[in-house]
Amino acid sequence: MELLYLKTFCEVIKWRSYSRTAMELDYAQSSVTNHIQKLEESYGNVKLLERKGNQMVPTITGEVLYDYARKIISLHQEAKEKIIKQDSGIITIGIIETLAIYYLPNLLERFKQSYPDINIRILPGNEAKIIQKVKDKEIDFGFILDVPYESKEIETVSLQKQNMVILVAEDHPLSTKSELTVREIADEKLILTEEGCTYRAFLLHEMNKLGITSNISLELGSVETIKKAVGYRWGIAFLPQFAVEENIEDKGYKSIPFLNDNFNFYSQLLYKKDKWISKASQKFIDIQKV
Repeated sequence: MELLYLKTFCEVIKWRSYSRTAMELDYAQSSVTNHIQKLEESYGNVKLLERKGNQMVPTITGEVLYDYARKIISLHQEAKEKIIKQDSGIITIGIIETLAIYYLPNLLERFKQSYPDINIRILPGNEAKIIQKVKDKEIDFGFILDVPYESKEIETVSLQKQNMVILVAEDHPLSTKSELTVREIADEKLILTEEGCTYRAFLLHEMNKLGITSNISLELGSVETIKKAVGYRWGIAFLPQFAVEENIEDKGYKSIPFLNDNFNFYSQLLYKKDKWISKASQKFIDIQKV
């Protein structure tokens, strides 16, 4: 209520009259008088206004309060506008490395066009950690690449079905193939992402089902480093198609579609079902459905 009293107080100083203030605020004059009395009581029964001629003017104490009152009202209005617009703050995102590099930049560019003042915090991680952080509300959103994720606690937005490729050096014996299966890469040296990567786990699982012993030559945390390793002819790689740019022959390697009926991976957005969604966060969700 004190904010209301402060607003009435400022209006009286503006109009120099209780009756004019009542008219401008659409109050009864007794209400304006009551507001000022309540305000004076709240500050220790001080005198804030006095009559000079036919005008009401602030006392010395009233002048001091007037300076603060304007600042308080201004800050309140500023806070109200920010909360209503919800155009500032931080969105925290947990994301696997491949999506962080090849999917997220374009998404953030589109999002920033609507909410330039929202700060984005990126926390790379593996799928298990990302899912747990979403459940614990440590992050606002999580991005994973896997079979469709289902949970009573988490809302899942499937973004796009993804395909995989086998990356080989441009002069590799397999480079003439139009597609490759698990059996056809059985004897190859593999350059894979680190443990915890879902598509790495899928490949090794498929090989194990067929009784194939995998020959992991290198385990690397960076997709770009994996590509360079393929170009150096240290082995072949298993990567999402979206992570392999066009015109890759110019870089010394070639991508070949991976054929497997069991592969059903989607890029997915996750967030906690009971988490409050701001306007900015809802925009972040919506632009990915376009």
